[in-house]
Amino acid sequence: MSWMRHRVKEVIRAAGLRDELSFASFRRGGFTEAGDAELTDRELMAQGRHKSPKVLGKYVKRTMRQVAKGIRKRQASRKENEES
Repeated sequence: MSWMRHRVKEVIRAAGLRDELSFASFRRGGFTEAGDAELTDRELMAQGRHKSPKVLGKYVKRTMRQVAKGIRKRQASRKENEES
């Protein structure tokens, strides 16, 4: 694992990215992007090879895009219920 960490750091520096970035930064970014794409917990777990949804909160950061989508879904659900 230390070889991978070292190699990723070389790539980060060669690309001129911020030195505080790490392999974990990219992993978390990918999970947050998947959360924005509305993947289910099961789909996220499969992507990250996790066995429990407990760790997803560590990787999938809440974004305004996710909040806005949740609001729209809730409003659409209310509207459906009012029409029925």
